Amino acid sequence: MCEEFWQRVKFLIKENNTKQEWLAEKTGIKYQTLRSMISKNTFPKADDAVKIAKALNTTVEYLVNGYKDSNHEINKFYIENAKYSVFLEYLSELNSNQIEDLETMIIALVEKNEEKVLTRTS
Repeated sequence: MCEEFWQRVKFLIKENNTKQEWLAEKTGIKYQTLRSMISKNTFPKADDAVKIAKALNTTVEYLVNGYKDSNHEINKFYIENAKYSVFLEYLSELNSNQIEDLETMIIALVEKNEEKVLTRTS
């Protein structure tokens, strides 16, 4: 299982067109330590595994067992949009009519903002 962890890490490094040195720098793990873990096929500490996954824009779950499903994309969305998490929680409590009303209001706000921009540039 550990060997597969590092195979996935190496695959993602290659997929991102980067190098192990970059990963070490991005995670704050010493390059020699990272190389040693990879060559000896030893699991990183849990907090280092999280740093590695985050740097490679994936999850520890994927690195450990290869699971990459829709939950990964949902988690990635939440991580990238953490500042909106409270707003998203409120949205989940709305019914379909309320969501439609909210969508109408948002469209109106966007259109109003676009009008302001056009007025300023004219």
